[in-house]
Amino acid sequence: MNKRIKTMNRILEVILWVFSIVIIYPMLMVLLSSFKSKAEASYLSISLPSEWHFENYLTVLEKNFIQSLLNSVFISILSVILIVTLSAFLGFFIVRRDTRGCRISYKVVTLGIIAPFAALPTIQLLQQIGIYGTRVGLCMVYTALYMPFTTMMFSGFIKGIPRELDEAAVMDGAVGYRLFLKVILPLLSPAIATTGVLNFMWVWNELQIPLYLLNSSAKWTLPLSVYNFYGQFSRSWNLVCANVVLVSIPVIIVYAFAQKWIISGMTAGAVKG
Repeated sequence: MNKRIKTMNRILEVILWVFSIVIIYPMLMVLLSSFKSKAEASYLSISLPSEWHFENYLTVLEKNFIQSLLNSVFISILSVILIVTLSAFLGFFIVRRDTRGCRISYKVVTLGIIAPFAALPTIQLLQQIGIYGTRVGLCMVYTALYMPFTTMMFSGFIKGIPRELDEAAVMDGAVGYRLFLKVILPLLSPAIATTGVLNFMWVWNELQIPLYLLNSSAKWTLPLSVYNFYGQFSRSWNLVCANVVLVSIPVIIVYAFAQKWIISGMTAGAVKG
């Protein structure tokens, strides 16, 4: 039996290594191509460059990269703040009230996880409100799209918090929003870290929605700048790869520092659920 288990583990290990190579190869190809000349980069291989061209990154930085970076930072941070804050309040209200209306509301909200993004109705709604083409309007759309999943995660965490804490806090005078801010919110730090990082990566990497909702290149995010950059330099793969690397760096840094909170938050949510 033990021999069979060892054989299965080795087979599984080989399969995982194959999948790792499939993932690592294109990443390494992009990284190395970003330091090559235009002619070398056109082969799209993982060979080392004959000469390292660090000026590729300077060329990318000169093409409105900083403005797109600032747009992405503003949109991502504002969207994450709105999503996490509203989802935490909504999850607390739904779980602690636990009425028939709240249960129905929870089901309606979670349906938003599978609801697709509809461009035309969204554009018409934003035009009527007067925020179409603005970064704030884009943040509102992100909030509506990602709140269902985030609310579901917060609800799972809050269900694991004993109601006795609420009763003790109420006896001490913590009522309403004070109960949430002083008692529940500190206990939600794993969920806040998990949902915050996940939503940040989703918002940061989104391409389709800003393409529909931002009508000025001055407001474009970094993924849109890559799309535009590829249109201008479709044959200069060295510059395109350098642009992709620069766009990916902030997400990699955020995930590297917050990885342990994401894993612990997911694990805690699964145990409490």
